[in-house]
Amino acid sequence: MAIKNVSIVYPNRFGGGIACLAVHVLTSHLNKYRDISANAYFIENYSKIKNSDAILITLQYENDYFNVVKIVKELKAQNPNAIFIAGGPCAISNPLPIQEFFDVFVVGEIEGTDTMYQLINGNFEIPGVYVPKTYNNEKIKRIYPKKLGIDDYPISQVTHESGAYGKAYLLEIGRGCIRNCKFCMAKCIYAPPRYRKIEDLKHLVDEGLKNTDADKVSLIAPSVSDYRYVLDLCAHISEKNVSISPSSLRADTITDELLEYLNLKTLTIAPEAGSEVLRKKIDKGITEENILNAVDIAKTHGISTVKLYYMVGFPDETEEDIEEIINLTKKIKDNVRKVDVSINPMVPKPHTPFEDFEFDMDSKTKIKYIEKSLRKIKVSVDFEKFNSMVAQTVLARGGSELSKVLNESRNTIELIKNVDLDNYINKIEEKPWDFIEI
Repeated sequence: MAIKNVSIVYPNRFGGGIACLAVHVLTSHLNKYRDISANAYFIENYSKIKNSDAILITLQYENDYFNVVKIVKELKAQNPNAIFIAGGPCAISNPLPIQEFFDVFVVGEIEGTDTMYQLINGNFEIPGVYVPKTYNNEKIKRIYPKKLGIDDYPISQVTHESGAYGKAYLLEIGRGCIRNCKFCMAKCIYAPPRYRKIEDLKHLVDEGLKNTDADKVSLIAPSVSDYRYVLDLCAHISEKNVSISPSSLRADTITDELLEYLNLKTLTIAPEAGSEVLRKKIDKGITEENILNAVDIAKTHGISTVKLYYMVGFPDETEEDIEEIINLTKKIKDNVRKVDVSINPMVPKPHTPFEDFEFDMDSKTKIKYIEKSLRKIKVSVDFEKFNSMVAQTVLARGGSELSKVLNESRNTIELIKNVDLDNYINKIEEKPWDFIEI
């Protein structure tokens, strides 16, 4: 029996890749086939890949495309017969900007399917895949498993202290989100949301901790605290003498009981907007009362640091909305010892209600103003480089013409210089990604 050698590449650093559940799912899923040998690689070691039959690259973030292009060019020379396959959220939302570099894109989720096996063996005539060379203007329906079971879940996971979550066993509680935030692409491309059965999650915890070198369990979901049985799950994990780390919590679902289990040093909340009015417009679904109440509960559990995530550049945003970011942060700072703020422009993503809105080029000025104001009350503010967010908008909303541009652009600065920005950052009429059926 001939063995197919398959390489899974996370196109960024090991620390982020080891904390990416997709890498573990793919490795576990593919190694269940007797005629496939799959191994994971990262930006630090991908150049070791030689003579692979298939190379899979997970597209988690648009700004990784610069790494992706470099990786693909190098690996095509070293692996002349390999099939290059892309998947991940960016492949689901809009594969066009990077289509020139891959033979096929997986548009959806692989659990419970033989999609990957078929592609690795050269069969591209299956549902839910985009093949650039043979595409004929048909709609491509996303692959959507209705239930999240345990058969394809990675029980044994590689961990490392340098991972984004530390030496953590990754436990995906659910996929998709029951909330309706208008800016969120994950909400849209993984809808309707699905949660795992509590019995399945307890089984995954028991077996996972037996087979994984971990000192904590990281709960993965767009909003961990929205899971109906989260307290029951946390109680079960606590019996294993490991800590529990949630990927995200919503202010309106934080309780004393939950914080008892989590033992957090920092409370992280994402108000997104400062004003009640704007939070309603973007369907965030939390109030200032919810936010301040969560901070009060955190204080009773000895949590003295709060991290806040905001965005600017929403449609219909006013100067008052910007001032309210400062005011809300001040109210929280009055209550706790340390407040850190992360603030970035809203990127209008495909398939979201904001997909055709303009990117606010004044966001940079707004962020600088907020930073200056909050510095006076000793609140630290961090933000992405502005050009990085502009490039993200271009890469999220562009068409196939960007493949050539990416081939000639080594970084965000060069990409921005090589395109007519107005075509991507202004309100758009045509949506290149409309052939993807979510």
